[in-house]
Amino acid sequence: MRDKRAVDELSIEELERILAVRKREARQERLQRLQAQGRRVAPLAAPLDAPPELPAPPPQQHEAAEDLSPPEPPVTYDLTDDVPRFEDELEEERAPARRPPPAPEPATGAPARHVSRRRAAWDKPLLLIEVAAVIGVLTVLVVGAYQLIIEQDRIEALEQKSAEVQREADAMRATPTPLPELSVRLADYVLPGGHYSPEVTGGEGAFNLDELPSSIRPVAMAQLVAPQAERFAPQASSPVRIAIETAQVQVDASIYGGDDWYNLVKGVGHYLGSANPGEDANMVLTAHNDIYGEIFRDIQYLEPGDEIRVQANNGRWHTYVVFDKQVVAPTDVWVLEPGSTPVVTLITCHPYRVDTQRMIVFGKLVSSGR
Repeated sequence: MRDKRAVDELSIEELERILAVRKREARQERLQRLQAQGRRVAPLAAPLDAPPELPAPPPQQHEAAEDLSPPEPPVTYDLTDDVPRFEDELEEERAPARRPPPAPEPATGAPARHVSRRRAAWDKPLLLIEVAAVIGVLTVLVVGAYQLIIEQDRIEALEQKSAEVQREADAMRATPTPLPELSVRLADYVLPGGHYSPEVTGGEGAFNLDELPSSIRPVAMAQLVAPQAERFAPQASSPVRIAIETAQVQVDASIYGGDDWYNLVKGVGHYLGSANPGEDANMVLTAHNDIYGEIFRDIQYLEPGDEIRVQANNGRWHTYVVFDKQVVAPTDVWVLEPGSTPVVTLITCHPYRVDTQRMIVFGKLVSSGR
């Protein structure tokens, strides 16, 4: 049945098919016309054993043919297909092969808009991912550089500290360290005031080393005559004077801070660390009995109820009353304990000019005033 539709109602595919059919029909008509004119020559295959053909001599032209127009060039055909094709058709087919085929266009605009819209939807996340990746790389670089700076500062600080320690070590090696001064606290071993009897020394005063353990005697000898009074200046509450007035005992002497040998040569010594006059603790005072003024020679005759008056550096007098006396060994250092009541303890050697023991007199505070 013949298609009676108009040309503008046909699709592109249908128009292309119609055009191809028309071209094929035109080629068939042209082929038939050429065949009728004797211009179509079918190629013959040469046998394998045939000798090579010699070039034909140029045809001799008759004088009568000089006025004729030159013959048309022969037309070559491609006989590999059912329909013969000419040179112009082959050129048209070869030309598209050298150029990339055009991209097929969508039949309508709706799919193109859909693809474009979908591609735009993917472009935004990809852009965000790329921006995030760039920011991440920059962050890593910045943090890495900051960490490197911090580590460099730490290394420099450690190097400076190491250099300081090295300088100190070098200085310590260059400066000889003095030997430590050996010292002992004699009150931990023996009561103060000990000395050899004048009968043994010919009237001279000499510290009795035999009262000390043999292990500390060399150190004790080195510090016996060290003046403590120069190192401990009296304070306002320090004791500076002692006065005793009874029928058998008369004492009026100065008191010095410290009961070392040097201070006992001058007068009465105040045991450092013991209480001051009027304080709620034990105040310990020491003096010799048979050398260097024999200040405490007669305290052995004190009896309970006798008064012992001690003046502080501020001028205030404090009165103590005797309540006990004892003879103890030189090593009975318990009499130096501070206690918690206001008392005074007097210490001297005993017996007179023998000096192998200690006479201790205790008094308690009864009043304080001018």
